[in-house]
Amino acid sequence: MRNPFRIRASQRAVNDEEFVKLFSAGVLDLVQQLGDPWGGLVLLRSAPGGGKTTFLRLLTPRPLKLANQLAETHQQVKPTQSALREAGAIGDAGPGLLGAMVSFTSEYRELAQFDKANALFRELVNSRIVIATLRAALDRAERAFPDDLAKLTFEWQPESSATIPAKADGAQLFEWASAIERGFFERMDALDDPVPLAGGQTRMDGLKWFAQARITDPHGPVEVRRVLLLDELQTLAAPQRIALLDFVTNAREQCGIWVAERLEALTHRDLLSEGALKDRDYEGVIQLERRWSGARARTYARFVESIANLRASKADGFGDRDFFSLIGEVDDMSAWQGRFEAAAAESEAVVVTANGRGSRYNNWIAECRAGGGTAHEKALRWRSTRILVARDGRRAQVSFDFDALAGDELGKRGSSGVDRAADHFLRTEIGAPIYFGRETLSAVSSYNVDQYLEVAGELFEEVSAKIRLQRDAVIPLSPERQDALIRQVAARRWEELVRRLPRGYEARRLLEAIGAFCRNQTFQENAPYAPGVTGIAITMDDRKQLIDSPDDEIRPLLPLRDVLTSLVSQNLLVPRLDHQNNGRSYVVFYLNRLLCVHFGLPLAYGGWRAKSLRDLIHWQEVGAAAEAKAEERTLV
Repeated sequence: MRNPFRIRASQRAVNDEEFVKLFSAGVLDLVQQLGDPWGGLVLLRSAPGGGKTTFLRLLTPRPLKLANQLAETHQQVKPTQSALREAGAIGDAGPGLLGAMVSFTSEYRELAQFDKANALFRELVNSRIVIATLRAALDRAERAFPDDLAKLTFEWQPESSATIPAKADGAQLFEWASAIERGFFERMDALDDPVPLAGGQTRMDGLKWFAQARITDPHGPVEVRRVLLLDELQTLAAPQRIALLDFVTNAREQCGIWVAERLEALTHRDLLSEGALKDRDYEGVIQLERRWSGARARTYARFVESIANLRASKADGFGDRDFFSLIGEVDDMSAWQGRFEAAAAESEAVVVTANGRGSRYNNWIAECRAGGGTAHEKALRWRSTRILVARDGRRAQVSFDFDALAGDELGKRGSSGVDRAADHFLRTEIGAPIYFGRETLSAVSSYNVDQYLEVAGELFEEVSAKIRLQRDAVIPLSPERQDALIRQVAARRWEELVRRLPRGYEARRLLEAIGAFCRNQTFQENAPYAPGVTGIAITMDDRKQLIDSPDDEIRPLLPLRDVLTSLVSQNLLVPRLDHQNNGRSYVVFYLNRLLCVHFGLPLAYGGWRAKSLRDLIHWQEVGAAAEAKAEERTLV
């Protein structure tokens, strides 16, 4: 049974029919938040694996047509058809869009060193837009490329000096574009040194032609809305990307333009400026991980869960099983009874020792001892009490108030945060599973589809093995095994960090130190930031210094700025703005949730601690050793 979670839907190796069947309609919720998604500019951004290319591919002719046709016979495609109809991408007569997709590659970046004025870049983009439109028009007409190109005609009114023919059939336009392609590669092959190249075009006429040309195919005039889909802008050189974005931003053509790029294309100002950090996207910009977070987290969970079930249903032998029914949601606490009993006894001893010869905690001790329940419930009750005793001990030392506490004080001082911290402490101490269940699968993905599929794919490997061996009576994957597999994915991603990131070793050292610091803060005996600390913060003044100061004035800070920018662009640190504390405003950087797994932290957001830029620079240089020394000094 091949693992369908290993398939990336954006890959061209996946045919259009399989792609449509694997597509989950939930992502189309994002379109509904735009005023006119097919009549203006939309910037689609995310870390790698966010789902940008997959979304753009759906808007091309064949997937749109198949989404409409397959819905009649394949139940799993109906939600996609309905969402596309609601968005106006499919009408009563079929697909209502002509989506032409241009994917950029590194060859454009290689051109930049010879093409200082971007004239050749504009020429090449014009040719690629024309070729993409020819392909899209033939796909829409269900004709073969390039055999049926002559059956298409295009007419427009070019401005002076425009080189795209005013009237031509598809074959003539293909030859026009191919001549540009051939000239480009011949010039590149002949170059030894980066000397300026002659030629090129002064304008980007391809967009005007795409929007304005009257297109006729074998069925008649093509009268649908047009959307130009520009993908992988992060592969361009910075001047090329800026020039292209400036052009499409200022264009006033009657067509839609969707631009997809990874966050790594953005500068530190783009990613860390106050406007970029506000927890909202402005009209026309969709940053996928941010759009899914906060109030939309449950929508995201439903979206990725539907992806998981669609993928599982494609596997040979899986049948009509529900993937999540094979993922255990509840611990078998009886298997851990002995360890829970030992943990309860240990916490009881700590509380009794804290009570000493006094009577301050007599009522609390009595309530814990009188309480019934399972071994887990007893251990959890004692662990929560132990946290509260540690908190009270610090207060008592300050106030010299050692009067006995009433039994009902135990309930008043407790909270859901304390209970969650106690459960996390307890499970960590005895080695019980922490990371399991469908909600955890969604949480550890940090709103990134690729990250979700990687984790779910590991679980599916074991689930499919169980199906082969057990056939009818398949036992759900245990929480213990889920926990182990999720930790394996986290460890593997951790090992890949150095290779994936610019300044990889510095980035990993900084994350090591942040993780060690969060762990030390989380597992303090009194759990002061229950259920735990999963992020660090810098003041808005420090942030302003990092991004607004001239480079010459902050040279010692530049490596830190570059590493923070890289970590944010890869979704390894998730920034949140405007947290207030003691009259100061902070930007918090939360750890990616798989990093939380790697460091054994809870998955909740909320807990954070402020650090200075000097601390972060030291962490970047030394790594976890810096935090170990800080902890040692604190203990001394």
